[in-house]
Amino acid sequence: MRHLSGLVLIAVACSLAASSARAAESSSSLGKKVSDFSIQDFRGKAHTLADLKDAKLVVIAFVGVECPLSKLYGPRLAELAAQYSDKGVAFVGVDSNRQDSLSELAEYAKVHGIKFPLLKDLNNSLADEIGATRNPQVFVLDRDRAVRYVGRIDDQYGFQTGSGYAKSRINERDLSRTLDEMLADKPVSRPTTEAIGCLIGRVLKPQDNAEVTYSNQIARLFQKHCVECHRPEQIGPFSLQNYEEAVGWAEMIDEVVQDNRMPPWHPDPKYSHFANDISLSKEEKALIHKWVEAGAPEGDPQQLPEPRQFAGGWMMPGGPDKVFYMAEEPVDVPAEGTVEYRYYVVDTGFTEDKWVKVGECMPGNRSVVHHMIVFMKPPGNDLFSGRRGGNRENAEEAKAEEGKKEKEVAKEGGERTPERGRR
Repeated sequence: MRHLSGLVLIAVACSLAASSARAAESSSSLGKKVSDFSIQDFRGKAHTLADLKDAKLVVIAFVGVECPLSKLYGPRLAELAAQYSDKGVAFVGVDSNRQDSLSELAEYAKVHGIKFPLLKDLNNSLADEIGATRNPQVFVLDRDRAVRYVGRIDDQYGFQTGSGYAKSRINERDLSRTLDEMLADKPVSRPTTEAIGCLIGRVLKPQDNAEVTYSNQIARLFQKHCVECHRPEQIGPFSLQNYEEAVGWAEMIDEVVQDNRMPPWHPDPKYSHFANDISLSKEEKALIHKWVEAGAPEGDPQQLPEPRQFAGGWMMPGGPDKVFYMAEEPVDVPAEGTVEYRYYVVDTGFTEDKWVKVGECMPGNRSVVHHMIVFMKPPGNDLFSGRRGGNRENAEEAKAEEGKKEKEVAKEGGERTPERGRR
């Protein structure tokens, strides 16, 4: 066997990942008149529906601070609110997740530039009244404050079996179309659409003396299969290291587990077995479902297992002996849209053969890096030569390619989403 020497080629895919929807939105909310409410925002200021009596239309947008799709649509909601503010349309954001704190909601508003009120719906009271199920999901109210549209914002981002998707362009601008039709006193052409996103983390009612509890079984299961990624500073969008965080995601966890979307494990077991297999058995999936059906009870905290320990930010015990950096300068990643594979050639600097026992990729910003594929490139090999990358010698090629795409998109009548800072 030949030991490693030469160059390492790294292909990075920047993606915006998330979970999926299951059923089409019900039309039961259509025509329903929303009664006045008084709900505080993250600053403690109370807001009522009556405060918006002068608005022609009201958009109530349900959001969650950790839901991947809710993060993607935060900037778009801010843009739409600004676009329609002079047309008599008022926007209100509502967070009904039990696990989202006021400070997290304040950070969500700051990061995404949201100027309209963001309300904390305690005990998911408004969500229950209006019939909200997911984040993000929007409800458009007419002058009488009756629901005329319920569903998604547009069709660019969503989930499908196994992964999320991000279309390069928007084909259906559902919310904008609805607002334009209503402002022009036209019938709403499509009053309901499927809201694709995360289930709202409602307040559940745990059963007494439940057989399956978080403390006794589920915490151990999460430690075995989930917390490697679902912990602070890792790729998982939320933490599963304690009950208060996990219980808000209980119903969503059950959905993605039963649909085989999580944990992410694609090898077919009938062909081979891997030592680091994180997939769930049928029995473990049934255990999660039984826990959620029982109202996700906590159980006795004295039965909790010892917290799983990790070696700092690295997965490998003791950390690495040698670190190679993908690029000398930070890489700009668009806040919206899709990013094609980028290829980077990294010189190891080795002058002699080395035996590599274990390797690990460490993204600088896990919120924008979905996965990496690493290739070993021996000296003299032209593997992936000429492909787009982040190296200096490929900068002009990448710039020319980007310009070509801009012209193609413009010709097709589409839009390029703006870059929103360095990630």
